[in-house]
Amino acid sequence: MSNIRLSRLLLVTVGTILMGVGIELIVLADQGFDSVSTLIIGLMNVLSIPFVRWSQLLSVLFLLITFLYKRSMLGIGSLINTFLVGETISCVALLFQSWSWLQGNVYFSFLGFVIMALGTALYLLAELGSGPLEGLMFCVCDKLSISLQKGRIALDFFILTCGFLLGSSLGVGTIMAVFFLGPMIQGFLTFLQKINSLALFQRQKSKRLSE
Repeated sequence: MSNIRLSRLLLVTVGTILMGVGIELIVLADQGFDSVSTLIIGLMNVLSIPFVRWSQLLSVLFLLITFLYKRSMLGIGSLINTFLVGETISCVALLFQSWSWLQGNVYFSFLGFVIMALGTALYLLAELGSGPLEGLMFCVCDKLSISLQKGRIALDFFILTCGFLLGSSLGVGTIMAVFFLGPMIQGFLTFLQKINSLALFQRQKSKRLSE
């Protein structure tokens, strides 16, 4: 396997783990959740399945929708993301839940969204297939001919509404999820792409000088 392929798999793995860490911080801070967590908590009111398993079930459903709409969006990274996010949440929950100072803290809620956005951007940068929610987001953007930022806002708003109707709570984190998560992902992705382009240019320059 080439070094480039390995580095992209590493990006997918690190990005996915960061997404799981961010989600668990958001849930523990309990100031309103990201869209999917809001939906999951609402679904838990209807059917008592653990948070992690709901996360994986929804991920499979979102992947299926993306597969039916445009299967070329999916790849090995899609499968890694589907199962590793849930397992990361499960693992870090054992540690974070013992830290009472995390709970009910709006600052850690914001930190959770920042970490989640960074993880999503790292994952997308690898281009090894869209994650479950990201694939759905690209489908929405493609169908409605809107930007990544607007597509994420529209999708988050729809999923949050479903979660709220199922009995999930809303808070300041809900506002961050709807209006700031998409722009943060776009901002991190743009920044990382610039760094990646600069690193690629430097490698090509060094290679030419050594010839």
